Amino acid sequence: MKTPIHIVILGGGYAGFHVAKSLRKDVLAGRVRVTVVEPQPYLTYKPLLPEVAGGETDPRDATVTLQRPLRHANLISGEALSADCETRTVVIRTEDGVERPMSYDHVVFALGSITKALPIPGLEDFAVGFNTLEEAVYLRNQVLDRIRFAATAADANRRKRALTFVFVGGGYTGVEAIAELQELARQEHATFPELADEPMTWLLVESADRIAAELSKDLSQWTLDTLRSRGITVALNTEVKSCEDGVVELSDTRKYPADSIVWSAGVAPNPVLDNMKVPKGAKGHVQANACLQLVRDDGTVVTGGWALGDNAQVPQPRSGAEPSYYPPNAQNALRQARLLAGNLRRQLNGESLLEYRHESLGTLASYGGREGAAVIKGVHLSGMPAWAVDKVYHAIAIPTLSKRIRLVLGWLANALTRRDLASTSAVRTPRRPFQQAMAAARAHAHH
Repeated sequence: MKTPIHIVILGGGYAGFHVAKSLRKDVLAGRVRVTVVEPQPYLTYKPLLPEVAGGETDPRDATVTLQRPLRHANLISGEALSADCETRTVVIRTEDGVERPMSYDHVVFALGSITKALPIPGLEDFAVGFNTLEEAVYLRNQVLDRIRFAATAADANRRKRALTFVFVGGGYTGVEAIAELQELARQEHATFPELADEPMTWLLVESADRIAAELSKDLSQWTLDTLRSRGITVALNTEVKSCEDGVVELSDTRKYPADSIVWSAGVAPNPVLDNMKVPKGAKGHVQANACLQLVRDDGTVVTGGWALGDNAQVPQPRSGAEPSYYPPNAQNALRQARLLAGNLRRQLNGESLLEYRHESLGTLASYGGREGAAVIKGVHLSGMPAWAVDKVYHAIAIPTLSKRIRLVLGWLANALTRRDLASTSAVRTPRRPFQQAMAAARAHAHH
């Protein structure tokens, strides 16, 4: 009996998950065996992170466990440390800290992205990113806790600082995040009569001349007007120069002391790629051709190497001298995953590979308060219609039927009840109550 071809998928995020899932029939037929290397036991559906932060979506409903839908694959809870495409070997480190090499016939790079940070003074010490589930949950609790703190703080400067929230980066993520969180904060703030004369400050800083640039210019302007109508200050053509001591200093010399600073100014390829012997583009992405195969600078294919999603540089057909690449979003990740799995199958069958070609279906953004903006097949939507389309799309796009049902039921519950304003920040220090109990027991013993 012929030994199954070994396919190693580095990364179990949205792209890697769908590659592995699409190979299920091939595994069951005994043609291939699939290994997925991923440190987390779940994937995060990142388009829902702003709703998680705003309390519209339960954190668990934005995740999908890997074990059950990928039970045909060998899931390794660990991380890839290096890869050598010449020897077809990857080195992984499992949760117990053990490092070991693993050989493969084909490797798929689906390592995703991290927050793209800049060396701004104070940024590392006082800001938080917005690229993970943990960051979204933290920010929800942070906003609620700061409002509660301000309601009892005696010092006026400390109250003002607690009620100041600064977001840096006016792309989709930053706009959706500040909109959702400001709506959450507005409701929480209204529950404290003692804060009636203590307004909140919400600031969005963007270095370009408009926000939500992924949208058309008219919808980008509508988004800007919507945020400003809610009391959010939007600083365009402005950069952050410093965050030292938690004081955000802008390029126009304005200063905002703030307890909450959120950095959402783009993403960068996973830095583990620096340790991978793979061809990379100018910005550090794995270099791929239109068939999603790894390619060297001279265009020759790296045998057995594939890449897709946020960590890949996939060429997009477009007229003009400058090369163009597909943007990193869930829409492309899903379709690239299906094509990549199909191309693996075609190569095993000795068939010609297909190139990735996708015309964007449109763009969607949800701003909380049942408002949003969208362009669907050239049709421009704003307000509640766009918000509704956004909900329908994500209910379809999130993997597994059970998760879709939970997600929709959660939204229905939100429509019928008031928003949950409870902070769960105490989970960050779960042992504190027990430590206090032990301290009390020791004190009692001494008496």
